[in-house]
Amino acid sequence: MGQKTCWLFKRKVMEAMKSSGRYPVTGMVEVDEFVVGGQEAGIRGRKNKKKRLVVLAIERKGKGASRMYAKTIPAASAKHLRPFMKAHIQDDASIRTDGWSGYGPLRKDFAKLVQEKSGSKGQNFPMLHRVIMGFKGWLRGIHHHAGHLQAYLDEYCFRFNRSFMKEGAFENLLDRMMSTPPKTYDQLREPYCLTA
Repeated sequence: MGQKTCWLFKRKVMEAMKSSGRYPVTGMVEVDEFVVGGQEAGIRGRKNKKKRLVVLAIERKGKGASRMYAKTIPAASAKHLRPFMKAHIQDDASIRTDGWSGYGPLRKDFAKLVQEKSGSKGQNFPMLHRVIMGFKGWLRGIHHHAGHLQAYLDEYCFRFNRSFMKEGAFENLLDRMMSTPPKTYDQLREPYCLTA
């Protein structure tokens, strides 16, 4: 079997791992963005040129996180944060996030959204940052680099969200693969490649 065939099969599996959007996170939720590829020299904060910006939401349960969703976004503005949050967070969720100005306008959509300082190195959001570091470690350790970043985020979320019900995860993925429309090689390609 050739490399192109193997890659195409893997991408089709990842395509089946995309969220259905039917199960938004609820209850206690934390949201933040992060850069994949490391911070670029001479560029501060959320701005970037070559790296990819990702927004992440986790559902808190007890001392841990039970579910997560993540999406690449072109900028950390309300315009780009809102579609992700509307798609993956229930409207009445109690949302905690940092003081970034892009979240302010979203209080119109999420009445229980609270902003507070992130603290030094995210100390006020330790679980959220642990999840982010978990994803980056997984990406570096297994894949070393990743074009098609959204597909890798979808795969990681699929695995993470089923970590408490592993016995049915494989059967669920097979069902999804059977019902996912076919995609060609050209449809699954993206023009960039990133390192974690």
